[in-house]
Amino acid sequence: MDVAVHEHPRALAERADEWRALAVEDPAATVFHLPEYAGVWWSELAGRRFVRLVEMRERGALAGIAALSLDPDGILRFFGDLETADYLGPVSRLSDRDAVAEALVETALRADGWSVWEMHGLAENSGWAEPLARAAKALGLEVEGRQQDVCPRIRLEGTYEQYLASLPGKPRHEIRRKARRLAAAGPWRVRAAVPETLDSDLERFFAMHRSSAGPKGKFLHEGMASFFTGLAASVQNFGRLRLHFLDLGGETVAGTFAFSWRGTWSVYNSAYDHARRDLAPGMVLVAETIRIATEEGCRVFDLLRGSEAYKYRFGACDGALVQLTACRGNNVGRPGVRESRRYTSP
Repeated sequence: MDVAVHEHPRALAERADEWRALAVEDPAATVFHLPEYAGVWWSELAGRRFVRLVEMRERGALAGIAALSLDPDGILRFFGDLETADYLGPVSRLSDRDAVAEALVETALRADGWSVWEMHGLAENSGWAEPLARAAKALGLEVEGRQQDVCPRIRLEGTYEQYLASLPGKPRHEIRRKARRLAAAGPWRVRAAVPETLDSDLERFFAMHRSSAGPKGKFLHEGMASFFTGLAASVQNFGRLRLHFLDLGGETVAGTFAFSWRGTWSVYNSAYDHARRDLAPGMVLVAETIRIATEEGCRVFDLLRGSEAYKYRFGACDGALVQLTACRGNNVGRPGVRESRRYTSP
């Protein structure tokens, strides 16, 4: 397998079409595996990290691609920090996992400057954890694996009413009760952001987020807001942004920032007006976006990383995220992945 390593962002743009086409053939690829996410993260959040795009080809055709970043503290990771990404890892066809994993680990070993490689964000069923662990061990690295977190997901089959009917009685009645209570407070509607309103809608989303108490209110600082703005524009150009708002009496009181790709609706972040907390507008909006997802034909509603209680009230079941830690020398047992949240609880 032929391997090329690129250290300039123009390589990402030059390979974007091939990269995206390969991701379509990878059953585990998500929006976080696409050049749209990688490009915005590289430009907005890479900072002092040293970045490498590893391109693997077989007989001239792209067989695998992986974006790596080296932190100043000597830790190698896949592109994307723990605040802004959920599912990470290389991209390849399922049949090429072993060869791509071996080529990627060999390439990483030839690079200086790192002592620990934290391979976080690997979905348990992605088909990546085992090939990467085997390749790393075969090349002399010490490897530890553990569950990093969970991504609760809802399986959608049929209509929204069929989804509601699949829930136990109490949560089903609670979803309907909250919608009735909101309606009693005034007329409400759910709307989608469009290109003409994207900037103003994002500003309102950020303001609702910042109105929260504690760490959630501090999450969307200026740099993070710039990243979210860039990501929204990039994914919207790709046709996969799903930014929805709930307006009550003409005032926006809740918002969800989500993606839709290959039949999966992924809720990336959410916010609501805390002055209307008693009306639970965030919970109503999540229920309504599940409705929209079913109408779009999505079969999975992914609430992404974190085990917040509200997710299970909508019938979500956990999907595990795995982290592999590969070490040069006797470093296994070092502190594991740092916990991080995007604070999505509505």
